[in-house]
Amino acid sequence: MGIDIHLGDAIDGLDKHQSESIDCMVTSPPYKDSDGYTESLMRHVFEAAFYTMKKDSLLFVNFGHLAEDKMRPFKVAMLIESCGFTLQETFVWVKNHYRPIQGKRRVNNLTEFIFMFSKGDMPELDRLAVGIPYADKSNVGRYADTDLKCAGNVWYIDYDTIQSSDDKLHNDRFPLDLPLRCLKLAGVKPGQLVCDPFTGSGTTALACKQLGLNYVGWEINKAHYETALKRVAI
Repeated sequence: MGIDIHLGDAIDGLDKHQSESIDCMVTSPPYKDSDGYTESLMRHVFEAAFYTMKKDSLLFVNFGHLAEDKMRPFKVAMLIESCGFTLQETFVWVKNHYRPIQGKRRVNNLTEFIFMFSKGDMPELDRLAVGIPYADKSNVGRYADTDLKCAGNVWYIDYDTIQSSDDKLHNDRFPLDLPLRCLKLAGVKPGQLVCDPFTGSGTTALACKQLGLNYVGWEINKAHYETALKRVAI
């Protein structure tokens, strides 16, 4: 199958997709009203996602903060659970940069969430595939035969530095290492099928290409769709 990116609506695309055919999903839906967020959109997409994903598979949802609605990430997580999924873990992504805010009533936000859901039973994780070295090397051999331990649920992932706004592929992009970590942790094998219903600039698709995974996704914005095609063609 390879990398299959469609220009169009994710709900229509998922509705036409075969049931229980997707092995893993990694996505970052719009979380701002100005980018198209609605509760109805979230519900319809994740109901369709539940239908198309295989039993005992994992769904990773990256969701940012909103100054005007700090509860929105958690409301969306509860909505996804109401579609049939079970929230298994919440990762906190610590970013290496931020746009300084003005005023004296808020602090700068340095994090986003990555919610990990399962459909059905929780599958085994490949924790050492995204493991980190022991700070105290005396622990090597005491707890494991390798100098790796579980990285936990706080992920430090840097953005690539960009020099101008022209280099910014998407207003709410995430680094390539984010979907790579999700897919490695989930233990997705070469040839299995990964989906991102909100393809954006194609970062999850690019991660799948690097790992030898099949990919299907949809993007409703033509400019982002064309950017995604160019990136995976590299």
